Amino acid sequence: MKVVAFDLWGDYGHFRRFFTTSSPLTYSFPPPTAVRGIVGAILGLGKDAYLRATADLAVGVRLLAPVKRVRWGQNLIFTKGRGGKFDPTLSARRKGNVQGMVRTQVKVEYLRDARFRLYLGGESPLLDDLEALLREHRTHYTVSLGLSELLADFAYAGTHEATPLPPGTYEVASVFPVDALAPERGLQDALQPGIKLAKERVPVYLAPDRTPVRYQDVVVEATGRPVQVIVQDSVYQLDSGEVVYLWPPASTRIPAFR
Repeated sequence: MKVVAFDLWGDYGHFRRFFTTSSPLTYSFPPPTAVRGIVGAILGLGKDAYLRATADLAVGVRLLAPVKRVRWGQNLIFTKGRGGKFDPTLSARRKGNVQGMVRTQVKVEYLRDARFRLYLGGESPLLDDLEALLREHRTHYTVSLGLSELLADFAYAGTHEATPLPPGTYEVASVFPVDALAPERGLQDALQPGIKLAKERVPVYLAPDRTPVRYQDVVVEATGRPVQVIVQDSVYQLDSGEVVYLWPPASTRIPAFR
């Protein structure tokens, strides 16, 4: 299988955890659903087109820098009047919120100095277009780390041939789902000094209307180091020597994309 890899980084990032509301928290990495959106931005695909266009691509994510988090309060201004339309005034009596306030403050969590390597695999012609744009450092839409205000830079990291590996013990460089581990003993070799493991529940597939249809618990090594694990699901070895987990194409998991 052909795999195109590129690095993505920025000063700040935010990939909102689905269960947070008034005080948004962030995942440690871009979930597979966010990776498809990033690829769609590079290729110039609209929000109603990128999911179908990338449905035949496998997706993987690797941390290239330790996870660092910062939090600060943000002042938000109500922009809608009582009629539900944009109202630029700061007059409280004209605003639609029940407290009559025109501003509020929320605490938001961000990733600091985030850097990732993203992998896109498959046989789709879309990979050729993606590779060409990455080589020339071009993109149709601005690339960001989760939010439009958090601009990101990127660099082509290479095109590889990926070979599926049978169940066994491997040093996996990317994040991977708990389901890929051998039951009970999957992490028995991973508990080494300096290894910092965390588990996060992330969305991995979206329906064509962008509704999440599957979540998985994912293991992430917070310092970005490869982890030796025993897997029962297929992982892939690239011709560069890296062993990574790739989420199967959405077209093989979501009936609406078949």
